[in-house]
Amino acid sequence: MENKAKKFDPNLPTEVELSFDQPKSGEGKYGTWYLYGIKPLISGENGFFATDLLHQKLQELESKSGDKLIITKIAKDDKTFFDVKKIFSSEPKEASISNTNEVINKVDNKATLEQRVNILWEEYRKKQPKNIVDDLPF
Repeated sequence: MENKAKKFDPNLPTEVELSFDQPKSGEGKYGTWYLYGIKPLISGENGFFATDLLHQKLQELESKSGDKLIITKIAKDDKTFFDVKKIFSSEPKEASISNTNEVINKVDNKATLEQRVNILWEEYRKKQPKNIVDDLPF
């Protein structure tokens, strides 16, 4: 099978499914490169090269084989960056249930149901990946 790299169109969300747990990487004349394998798209692309920042974002999301992602290359003025959202994880986090029980145990037994829900909601929001768009000054 011929390798064909996907190039992300600016401001167009693109869904991909990862084929491997880790990217191939190496050194080139422009520094380190990262090649992520993806389930082949209709257009024939079966991988994409990630910038250092995109690679870092994918690593923070703990992306693995089988995960489905929506990757958007955002171009505004002279700035370009990537937004990544995981829409399906091949491996659910097992720590979420035990963490929830730990949080509930810390809550006063006299707390109302609404107070318990609010505490759980705050813990959930703390665990969500931070969206880089929220940090941009424009």
